[in-house]
This record gives sequence, structure tokens and C-alpha cells, in this order.
Amino acid sequence: MKKTLLISSVLMFLLSCGKSEKIKNEIELQNQDLLSQTESSLKKPFKKLIFKKLEDFQDSEELNLDLLSKVASNLKIKYSAIKIGETSSINYDDKTAFFVLTTVEHNKKKVIKSADEDELGDYFQRKYLFVNREDGSIIAEEFDNNLGYYDNEAIRFSKSHILKDLVYLNETTPAVAFYTEASASSRIVLYSEQKFTLLTLNNNEINKVLYEYPISLTNGDSNGSGTFQIESLETGMSFGDQKTNGYYDLIITKNFSYEEAIESDPENGIEEHSNLQTKKEAEKLKFNGREYAFHRDDRHRFLE
Repeated sequence: MKKTLLISSVLMFLLSCGKSEKIKNEIELQNQDLLSQTESSLKKPFKKLIFKKLEDFQDSEELNLDLLSKVASNLKIKYSAIKIGETSSINYDDKTAFFVLTTVEHNKKKVIKSADEDELGDYFQRKYLFVNREDGSIIAEEFDNNLGYYDNEAIRFSKSHILKDLVYLNETTPAVAFYTEASASSRIVLYSEQKFTLLTLNNNEINKVLYEYPISLTNGDSNGSGTFQIESLETGMSFGDQKTNGYYDLIITKNFSYEEAIESDPENGIEEHSNLQTKKEAEKLKFNGREYAFHRDDRHRFLE
């Protein structure tokens, strides 16, 4: 009887050990699966597409007004001098934020070359800033003189629209992406252009790795009514499979279109007419160690 009880106890012990080992193995498998899922969620896949068309461009909405007030104090400028509606921002990392800051200087004199005299007007300036997200201290700053303008000039510049997500030039290097529109305030001269820029922060210096690449362009003229001719360019931008000097090559797709419309004029025997033509091209930009260099191409594909 004792022998039977002893055997039963041994069997129960072995069974319990086997069951415990099975549970232990299942827990370890579950933990490994959770760890694998966590690691995969932390490793974001490299995103090749930057934008397919301009309409896909989603703006950053990270404008921190409290931080902007600290930035103004550190720059020793009046907060009231900042054009809030034309200022944009994005968080660059856990400690750093980036601003495209627009300020206005009232009653600034300018020289009119033709008349050789001074004129007063509001002057708008654009500055790029990397700042500490905690206290607003300035890490790096740079004026963009190409985007400065007087309020009564023919060509004006829009707010710089920052893409809501950082663009990675390789697996580890983030860049701020934004475009600014230049346009003519005229019903007769039809001109607008969106210029695209990529900026990085390297050793507390601003690097313009791509500067003012034309991603959208409209040229033409109109009679202010229903007759016009317009040539347009719309682009898409993505990264290729190859790297040059550590950064992926940029692939630019170009879509040109030409539209002509003539309104009817019965008195002169002119009938209503419209015409639309399209053409596609592509371009590859390689990083030369300092920037994605390119030659600006202002050739018309349709207009004479």
C-alpha cells in the first residue's frame, strides 16, 4: 500500500513538473512575441515617398506660442513684431524645435533706384531657427534674404508650410521639409511658384541640403476675363533605392500642362475655344556631400 502511494506521489510530481514547464514555456513564448511586436513598432520603416502632389502636403500644427514668446525674448525682439499667421514650427527631436519665423518692420525705408529716393513701407523678414524646447534658447539661426519683401512689392511670399512629419534622408538623419509660395498680385500676369527646402541641424549649424527647388510653377497671362494661356508644372518627390555620399537619391517626377482658353467674341467672329496639353519628365538629384545640387530649369515646354 505504501509502495502504491509512493508511486502515485512520484507520478503526480512528475506531471505537475511537466505542466509547470509547459506553462513556463508558453509564458516565455508570449514574452518573446510581445518583445518582437514592441521592437517592430519602435523600428519605423524608412519612408521613401515625400509627397506625390502638392495637395498631399499636410502642414505641421505644432506652433507653441509660449515657447515662441521665450524665443522672442532670447532674440531681443518684440513679440508683437512676429507675424503669428505667417510663422510655422515643428519639433525636431525631444529637446529641439524648429521655427520659420516671420517678422515685420514698420516704416522701413527702401531705395527706389529709378527715382533715387527713399520710400517707407512694411518690410517682412524670414528667419530659420533651431531652439531649445524648454527655455527657447537659440541653438542656430539664419535669415533667408531671398524671402524678404516689402508689402507694396509686386511679388509676395506666403507663409512657409512645414510638412507635419520629418523627412529622413537615410535611416537616421532627419530633415525639416517646407515650401514657400511666391506669387504676383495681378489679374493679368499669372505667376506663382512653390519652392521646396530641406534643412538639417548638424553640429549646431543649419544645413540647407535642398534649397528652393521649384515643386510647382504657373506662368501665363490673361485678359482678366475668360481668355488666358497658362503653362504649369506640378512635381512629386520620393527617395530612390541608391545612396550617394550617405543620403538617398531624390527622384523628382515632373508633370507639365498647358491650358489655353479663348472666350467667344461674335462681333469679331471668334468662337469659344479651349486646349489642354500635358507632358511628363523625371529628374534624379544626388547628394554631393553638402547639398542636393540642381540646375534650375526655366524652359517653357509649350509657351513660345
